[in-house]
Amino acid sequence: MNQALSQALYAAIYKLLRPLAALLLRRGMSYNEFAEIAKRAYIDAATEEFSLPNRKQSLSRVSVLTGINRKEIARLEKLPNPIETGEAQSANRSSRVVNGWIRDIRFQDEHGAPLPLPLDEGDNSFSELVRLYGGDVPVRAVLDELIRLDSVEISGQGEAAGKRVALKVEGYVPQTDLKEKLRIMSTAVADLLRTIDHNLETDRTEARVQRTVAYNDIPMECLEAIRGRSKEEVEEILQRINRWLSGYDRGVNAKLQGSGKFRAGIGVYYFEQSLTREEQP
Repeated sequence: MNQALSQALYAAIYKLLRPLAALLLRRGMSYNEFAEIAKRAYIDAATEEFSLPNRKQSLSRVSVLTGINRKEIARLEKLPNPIETGEAQSANRSSRVVNGWIRDIRFQDEHGAPLPLPLDEGDNSFSELVRLYGGDVPVRAVLDELIRLDSVEISGQGEAAGKRVALKVEGYVPQTDLKEKLRIMSTAVADLLRTIDHNLETDRTEARVQRTVAYNDIPMECLEAIRGRSKEEVEEILQRINRWLSGYDRGVNAKLQGSGKFRAGIGVYYFEQSLTREEQP
């Protein structure tokens, strides 16, 4: 790598890490803790994505690629991987139930809005929704998770037969659970980085969608209007994408045939930043 490219890479990494460092400091994570996780990510990436053809990846090659000595690699590989918990799958089931509720016309009114559903068994009930989209997870477990995330509310008294469950949100976005927000943040940022990595390594014909619209001389008094309109228009776009994209998922469309198993989607986010004197045009 030539010097100019190295300098550009260093500047890009600093720009990526700067907001991450602020986030970690607010959550009380020290640099040493971050460095341990970063080393593990380097080791896993080198092990899984940079092996030679027809050869098993060796500890020595991982050491050469990462610059981490073999003793340290062996020590870290004995520790639990930070991502190995059972919570991601549970959260994913809740997400699928909410997405099914928003997308499936059997659980919508004549305007396409999610209906309040009877809690008990029966057609178009919450139990049926969980059976269709939650897999083998018990209805009560999904309901408890959505209540904990402040995504649903229950009306009615007495036994389950008299109760109804209403969706309070327009998508699976936990309102109060910081742990779940962190899981979603990490997935979204990782998805964006994979797209950037892909686009850096391919030409325009193979590039994936990665577009940004921004202006840098906006008065503070206009931000509230921009936030509101952004939310409305993005919600409409995502609902439209969700309707056609779900047709390509075998978990939703059982008639769909094909090989392999891929995850694909489109992410949208809003940003704003107060510019420093040096950053102003």
